[in-house]
Amino acid sequence: MAKFKIQKGLSDAEMMKQWGGEDNFEETMMEAERNAAKPVIHQSPQQSQDAFYREFLTEKVETLIGKMLLDIKMEYFKEGEGAFSIQVKRNGKNIVLETAPKKVK
Repeated sequence: MAKFKIQKGLSDAEMMKQWGGEDNFEETMMEAERNAAKPVIHQSPQQSQDAFYREFLTEKVETLIGKMLLDIKMEYFKEGEGAFSIQVKRNGKNIVLETAPKKVK
């Protein structure tokens, strides 16, 4: 191991002049923790394309669609049907979700 000679009588500014960054120790450590906490996600082209399409569905829209589908499911359940299927269709500038009871095989 190499020995380093520590100069005596240096001021704080002289000791820190070799430190190139403006960040202090706390900021450096917090940045390292943030970078370590982010999972590395490798997406296939299909996954990135699906993610692009999902950007059009905000949380509010997803919640509203989910609530309405739950209401429809409860209506089917009251009628004695166990499950239902959903078909998505485009009617001009409108999107239509059609439901029907699933057929038992």
